[in-house]
Amino acid sequence: MGTREKSSDSEPQQFWQMALEACKESGLSIAAFCKKEGITEAAYYYWRRNLRGGVSKTEAKSSPNFLEVVMPRSNNAVLELVFSSGSSLRINPGVDHKMLSQVLSALKQAGLC
Repeated sequence: MGTREKSSDSEPQQFWQMALEACKESGLSIAAFCKKEGITEAAYYYWRRNLRGGVSKTEAKSSPNFLEVVMPRSNNAVLELVFSSGSSLRINPGVDHKMLSQVLSALKQAGLC
């Protein structure tokens, strides 16, 4: 497909539409396809959401980035972050703080939080 070829700045939607279709037709997992084509999964999911008519940039900017989370008073509690898109992220006790920081940074970079 040649997704590694540099596309014009005026044609990112067309490039990503082709990449999404190629991924679907490849039979590969999204992770395998992205690795093979040299694109990030975060960018893939970002463009997939936007091209499917996901949250508009205006809505995303006006929506809160984080929602209040009320933790139960239990030592075995699991933290669950629910994003405005409806997606959620569960964080178990004892999570590696560095890994959590990297995950949250990737989500922020992808515009998901």
